[in-house]
Amino acid sequence: MQAAVYESYGPPEVVHLCEVPIPVCKDDHVLVQIGASSVNSADVRTRALDVAGPLKVILRLVMGWKRPKQPILGTVFSGKVIAVGSLATDFQVGDRLFGCTPGLGFGCHAEYVAVPIKAAMAKCPVKASDAESVSLVFGGTTALFFLNKASSKIGSTLLVYGASGAVGCMAVQIAKRMGFRVTACASDMHREAVLSLGPDAFLSYTNKELADCSTRFDVVFDAVGKMPAAERRRLLSDKGIFLTVGGSSVAKETRDQLEQLRQWFEEGTLKPIIDSTYRLQDITAAHARVDTKHKVGSVVVLMDDRS
Repeated sequence: MQAAVYESYGPPEVVHLCEVPIPVCKDDHVLVQIGASSVNSADVRTRALDVAGPLKVILRLVMGWKRPKQPILGTVFSGKVIAVGSLATDFQVGDRLFGCTPGLGFGCHAEYVAVPIKAAMAKCPVKASDAESVSLVFGGTTALFFLNKASSKIGSTLLVYGASGAVGCMAVQIAKRMGFRVTACASDMHREAVLSLGPDAFLSYTNKELADCSTRFDVVFDAVGKMPAAERRRLLSDKGIFLTVGGSSVAKETRDQLEQLRQWFEEGTLKPIIDSTYRLQDITAAHARVDTKHKVGSVVVLMDDRS
């Protein structure tokens, strides 16, 4: 099969296409022919070792000191089951699934992936393309994980910092579903796109709107992990809750989350946001797009024209 691999850490150019064996479908796995995956922040941070201080040493120890132990990136997938192990009783050949590989398993930037049954995966939303389905996974499960830590009361206010990313786009929509009064914060260049998600207000952090904001929020969710500490203290109410993807709490994906996302999609109350799509052979360009830090939503990688 074709897969996008990287054999050293570095810029997008270290990722290239090559032929590798199709994964073996073990008894507790399903083998999925991938229709679409995405390049997200986990992929680019791992590829470039883009983490600070001692975390870089830890990442090398986990992923491989001199070169990656797992040369195929990609944490999320949408596609069709083509083989099932004897213990995989919940799924059958022909099912369309969306989900993610567990932990730092990666492996989804390829035509096929073997996924353990313990992984977070579920049947794709009805009438959703592979590109749409996969765009719900990374941002949707992460947003749900963190927002479920904050209970909403009538009139509760929530600020989503970094509302134009894959997590932020989902967080704005999900927080509205949970009953929050949502203020979305992003670059002014993304104002129109973020407002289309339905927040109650928008603040730009590239002009004086955020700096001039005097509102103190019940919940502040940093969806990119880069909110300055002084900004957080100024905007959070005295008994407010601060949530961040950049802290020690790591999002845990579950099947229940995916089934909730599927339900909302099918009801028409949650829409996947796709920044751009690339063919697998253009994987380097997909990484470069994420590296710009100017994307809105997900950067999708399509395996073939049927996705």
